[in-house]
Amino acid sequence: MKLFNKLTWLNVGALLVLALGIVGCGTSLGSLSPIQPVKNIADAQMLQSENPNEEVVVPAVPSETLVKPVLDKYGLKTAGFRIGKARAANMQALTYIFAFGEYAHTETEWANFLNEWGETKTQIEMGSGDDDKKAVDVVLMSDYPQLFDIQSRQPILTKTEDGITVSIAYWRRPDLDRKYNRGNAFSPFYETEALHQGDKTDVFYVKITNNRSENVIFDVKKCRIIDQGENIYYGMSYKDLQERFTYMARATGLYVKNGMETARRILIEKRMPIVEKQVGTRRTGIPPGESREGFVPFVQTKFNAIELNVVLPIEKAPPPGGAQRYQTVEFEFPFTHDRGIRVAQPSPKRY
Repeated sequence: MKLFNKLTWLNVGALLVLALGIVGCGTSLGSLSPIQPVKNIADAQMLQSENPNEEVVVPAVPSETLVKPVLDKYGLKTAGFRIGKARAANMQALTYIFAFGEYAHTETEWANFLNEWGETKTQIEMGSGDDDKKAVDVVLMSDYPQLFDIQSRQPILTKTEDGITVSIAYWRRPDLDRKYNRGNAFSPFYETEALHQGDKTDVFYVKITNNRSENVIFDVKKCRIIDQGENIYYGMSYKDLQERFTYMARATGLYVKNGMETARRILIEKRMPIVEKQVGTRRTGIPPGESREGFVPFVQTKFNAIELNVVLPIEKAPPPGGAQRYQTVEFEFPFTHDRGIRVAQPSPKRY
């Protein structure tokens, strides 16, 4: 009998440990972000060791003899990259994620690095042979939340091209609820579990700095996310967010009105001045030497999405009096999506 009781208590104890372990796993998944910057090199190396096939490739730093001296000079390290197939690794553009030591973000250091990187990049793309010849793109990753007016909890990706610098970070729904879904106002991004996936949102915070001598034009409706299946999820405007509330029967009255007032203060669309007036249209953007930042919502990605490419098109105005046309620069930021983390996210909550 005593032996039976001991075994019974051991079984009960084992069940309690198992239950606590399951709860702990759920809690940790619930605190993670379902959308994160591209695969970390360490994670990919582990995946490659478990499943060595052409779908998992860990590219070395491109032309290391050329790149390493520049990285060392500016205290940079390779933090991640976009995963591709092994057979195509030397025949396509590779996106490398570089980070300063401890992910400290210094805009001046980043600008100095880019000045020297231009020559190095040209040498890499020309290549010394077929194995070295490849287009290489670089993005800075940092966890310096002070970069934004509304500080981010997730890693920030930064890219500079043609005198324009764009920084972007993902915001989880629970973090948005905690900050904006409170008091007598709904969050502009508020959603119920009953909403269809196409009516829910994925929200990013974006900062654009215009170091050009002409205006740049930015339209959230032209922004998009493309997944590995070539599904496209477009950016949503203030009017789109307002329309979403009509799909939620209980989202009415003062709560909605106050929520949309909040949207006017935090959406990048509403924080940009009108920089051009044309017949029947007004175009918003950023004047020379200025920055604008704010939230950019997108239609929520499907659960089976894995690799995400966030595309932010920015139009460059031509010099005054010139015969040149407007040109568009597409800033592309690679992210990954995890279905398991998405499912484990807490339900919408009022504070």
